[in-house]
Amino acid sequence: MRHKSNLKELKDKNKKRMLKILINNGPLSRTELSQYTGLSMTAISDLAEELINEKIIKESGIGPSNGGRRPIMLELNSDNGYIVTFKIYRNNLSCILFDFNLNKRDEREIKFNYYDLPFLQKIIVNFVNDIEFNLNKENKKIYGLGICLNDDLKELNFRGVLSTSISSDYMTLSQALSYELDIPVVVENEIDLKSMAEYLTFGTNENLAYIDLNDEVRSSVILRDGRVNNDINIGHMIIDRNGPECPEGHKGCLNTLVTVKALIRKIVALERNHINDKEFLSINSVYKFFENDTINKITNDVIDALKVAILNLKNLLNIKLFVFDGKISKMFNVVDNLQKSLNDVIIKQSFVNDEDILKAAAKLTLNKIIY
Repeated sequence: MRHKSNLKELKDKNKKRMLKILINNGPLSRTELSQYTGLSMTAISDLAEELINEKIIKESGIGPSNGGRRPIMLELNSDNGYIVTFKIYRNNLSCILFDFNLNKRDEREIKFNYYDLPFLQKIIVNFVNDIEFNLNKENKKIYGLGICLNDDLKELNFRGVLSTSISSDYMTLSQALSYELDIPVVVENEIDLKSMAEYLTFGTNENLAYIDLNDEVRSSVILRDGRVNNDINIGHMIIDRNGPECPEGHKGCLNTLVTVKALIRKIVALERNHINDKEFLSINSVYKFFENDTINKITNDVIDALKVAILNLKNLLNIKLFVFDGKISKMFNVVDNLQKSLNDVIIKQSFVNDEDILKAAAKLTLNKIIY
């Protein structure tokens, strides 16, 4: 009996491997799946047949010839079901429905005036149930839920209240929604989903760092297997040990050197004799009111600090691709300036939109469905 159990576990494991490869690289032929997994063609054919019968994957057409007969391609069965994704703001939800091949099938928005977590939980549950009611008429269903928490919600403690006929208990929002809807739920911060969206957009197998330069330095690192590394806080990386101290007590960290507040303080110090009106003291007024020498000095300081951070991350985590976003990166032409002085890494400006972000949420949810 144990032998049969081991064989079933191995088969399930190999099915999951096949599905994960199809998520990341599909559609693929049986030969390509054999090359990706290292499994024999016979094993791949048997597993593919079972997955087709289970309506999890399907044959999607004829692929290009490599000298012999043109292969039949396999992909996830987009007719099988959907993943619903939400981006949560303070007074509205944007929703996109994706199929299993991450194609957008529908897009909606919900607006509301009152905001707390039980209320939000109820809105999401009712909305998903309404969508699924219509899908059930077509013998389709929702298999998972992906949620992006907008940046301005980061200070909230996202624990919903789940009430049953027996008792009430505090759970995370994902736990509460998964319990009520009986589907896998993934809840991620926007910064991590942006980095995942960039990773998917570039189609890279390299480690990637997404760095947002605004009122604070925020970052997210994606490893080459698609995992988010949550242990790296780039904002507190020490760049200048003799530099100013941040509120958390770190001297000369990135947050004290390349944020909006840090640059305004530096500009004030450089242009102390020319500043008569505090209304001018915004980062947007820099180019309008200050001399080119001041701007050049600030720009060079920003680039020098970021170069140190990039080289540290490159050596520490073997990161080859850096994506910058935020007001500071655009105003001071960070990408072009850094790329000119660093030849062994790729530096890009972020251009992902909300659809890209929710597609990343859908992909993470799809992986959770499989596993």
